[in-house]
Amino acid sequence: MHRLLRRLSSYGATLGTFAVLAHCGGSDLTLPSETGPADISKITGDNQTGPAGTELPDPLVVKVVDRRGEPVPNQPVAFTLETEVPGAAVTPGEASTDSLGMALARWVVGATIGSQRVIARVVGDGVPSGLEVTFEAAVASSSAARIGAAGGDAQTAAVGTALPDPLTVLVSDQFGNPVAGVPVEWNTPNGSVDPASSTTGPDGRAQTSWILGLSTGPQTATASSEGLEGSPVTFTSTAVPGTADQLVRVSGDNQSARPGQELSDPLVVRLVDQNGNGIPDRAVSWVVGAGGGSVAPTTSTTDGNGEAQTRWTLGPSVGTNTLNAVVSGVGVVGFTAMATNAGGGGGGGGGSNPSRLQFLVQPSDADQGEKISPPVAVEVLDQNGNRVTDRELEIKLELIGDPGHLKGHDKERTRSGVAVFDDLSVDKAGNYRLRASTGGLPSVESNGFEIHGKD
Repeated sequence: MHRLLRRLSSYGATLGTFAVLAHCGGSDLTLPSETGPADISKITGDNQTGPAGTELPDPLVVKVVDRRGEPVPNQPVAFTLETEVPGAAVTPGEASTDSLGMALARWVVGATIGSQRVIARVVGDGVPSGLEVTFEAAVASSSAARIGAAGGDAQTAAVGTALPDPLTVLVSDQFGNPVAGVPVEWNTPNGSVDPASSTTGPDGRAQTSWILGLSTGPQTATASSEGLEGSPVTFTSTAVPGTADQLVRVSGDNQSARPGQELSDPLVVRLVDQNGNGIPDRAVSWVVGAGGGSVAPTTSTTDGNGEAQTRWTLGPSVGTNTLNAVVSGVGVVGFTAMATNAGGGGGGGGGSNPSRLQFLVQPSDADQGEKISPPVAVEVLDQNGNRVTDRELEIKLELIGDPGHLKGHDKERTRSGVAVFDDLSVDKAGNYRLRASTGGLPSVESNGFEIHGKD
């Protein structure tokens, strides 16, 4: 009973206190818990877009209010990156609210494209947990800075055919992010590219297809974009010969020797594709015909220039000897030699004096900058029209006609009386002839030929 009376007495004292406060205007009383921070909200700065590594145009602004919705001044608010991103920064890291309960910070987004976030959190003693908001920004690539190869380099294909993989470049900003919408120009002095101009996609990549030129060996193409580091980008590919198309006699025909003797010069053939490029690593069979005799070796393999050779020993009787060089599935080339008691060793009049030059293979029409095929060949003849094979002479070619220039090796030495020019081209369209000359002999001009311009 006494304990109950004490509780009622205490309760009454408390009510009395509130009654006094009410009498003194207690309706305007603000309790300490009502003036502390109770909520935080975003005012500006959310859902912005900006390039990587730059400051967003609008500041991040929050407002802190108490339970009554009134602003809370001088309240610390921390601004922190949700995830650390290279180059990203929020300044200041902590700011105090002003008289309106607002605090702000500036946000420099980081180097990684995509979504980035900043958390604004009310901090301080006695602050309830969970008073925070999140700002989000969409970060795009900054300006294009670099261009580099991204695929298609160091391929190999047959001359005149398309490479299996496209040539691809990547355009990126200073942070390595892909940049879309950048024009790229493609060029090649060998063959053609399609398209000649392309634009980078969302992944920062642009590409083209490359059809190789008609000459074997290394070929190059470039990708350029003005003002970018790494421009132009150079791609290198290797063009190998196409399918074997023709077997060509190079030298060793029309020689003579005593019966049973070996001819002084080897027999040489060349295996080429339809563009005149030598085909390596193919077997050539040498088959003796009329007159008997023998060859060594009976089968030889074409070298890197497509050439193969053998030595021919004539049969035991005076008269004509014949021999065929054979490449299976391609063709046959015949050679003739004379077994005579008069001796010799050259082609026809092998030991006689050179008298004149003659185009053995005339120049053919070709495209501008592309190899003239089959290779041009010039032979040295004596006064009887026999090939002079007992010496080497240097033959020089000149281009007749404007405005082009002859490209490739314009000087070659004769082998068994024949000089072969296998890498000639003309750099401009037009109608031309070739002039062949060597010291002490009159020059000779070829038939006319046409160089076609590129579309």
